[in-house]
Amino acid sequence: MGKHFTEDERKKIQNYLEIKMSKAQIARELHKSYSAVCREIKRGTVLQTTKGSRKDIYVYKADYAHLMHLEACMNKGPAPVLSESSDLKKDLTLLIKEGYSPEVAVYLLKSKYENVLCYKSVYNAIDRGDLEGLTLSDLPYKKSKKTKKRKMRKLVAPDRRSIEKRPTEILDRMVFGHWEMDCIVSGFATPSKAALLVLTERKTRFSFVFKMADKKQTSVKACLDQLELAYKEHFKSIFKSITMDNGLEFVNQPLIETSVLNPHKTRTTAYYCHPYSSFERGSNENYNRFIRRFIEKGANIAKISESFVQHVMDFINNYPRKTLKFQSSNYCLKNELSILNIL
Repeated sequence: MGKHFTEDERKKIQNYLEIKMSKAQIARELHKSYSAVCREIKRGTVLQTTKGSRKDIYVYKADYAHLMHLEACMNKGPAPVLSESSDLKKDLTLLIKEGYSPEVAVYLLKSKYENVLCYKSVYNAIDRGDLEGLTLSDLPYKKSKKTKKRKMRKLVAPDRRSIEKRPTEILDRMVFGHWEMDCIVSGFATPSKAALLVLTERKTRFSFVFKMADKKQTSVKACLDQLELAYKEHFKSIFKSITMDNGLEFVNQPLIETSVLNPHKTRTTAYYCHPYSSFERGSNENYNRFIRRFIEKGANIAKISESFVQHVMDFINNYPRKTLKFQSSNYCLKNELSILNIL
């Protein structure tokens, strides 16, 4: 079903019609649909004059039908590039299986192949099944066209600094050093309380990922202390502000802002999103979704090794991003740090 008639099948149709077999019976014999047989007979029927009576009659001719089919195939245009085996096809399949999107895979292969096809053609090839072992469900994700209704914003508690007080330069992503923070927790079905702390810089999209034994305020503070001790006097220039949600692990604003090197000074400025407004931390949420390619929702984070967390972080930070003109977050971060004379 769904395939073209072969030359042998057309000869069988001619023989069946000569012995007065019905079209329905021919369809059953050839395992084709009745409508397909009717269309084939109509296309292959020609006007022929009989020798004896010299009458003009319409008959189905297999050779004529097959000739018309070959002519139609020639008018279809060139076959898709990825329909035949090639090194380009193998490299594309390998990169997509490694976790790269079709668009990024095409970009990475531009330096190797002179004429690389459009990334939309890769999606079409996957949809047709031209890339062996790949389906659209194997891709990282496809953006939904449906728009979710946003809930009414609720006010942030008065003892915490609202995102409404955040300068416009942070919103425009033109200045380096403004971060978003969130936690990825273990599945509720697991006994583990372990979590991942994710800090994402808004301009470069670079992220730090820390594995924590639990999702407590002291654990979050320990991760920030670790970063401050690593960057020391440069911490305040790199982490100018941190925007987060109103989770219990983040609600202690002084704990987030107070420096571990000098308890009488602040190390950063904390801002809190409106409740139920995760879109206000868009870069952070997108990075979390990237992590979910490697760590599925519901996983026990306690069983995930530190080295694997580091591997995931390195892969994402070195991933070419379209929004950064196909530069990696790691590359953009180094540029920003060199401007600050920190490298």
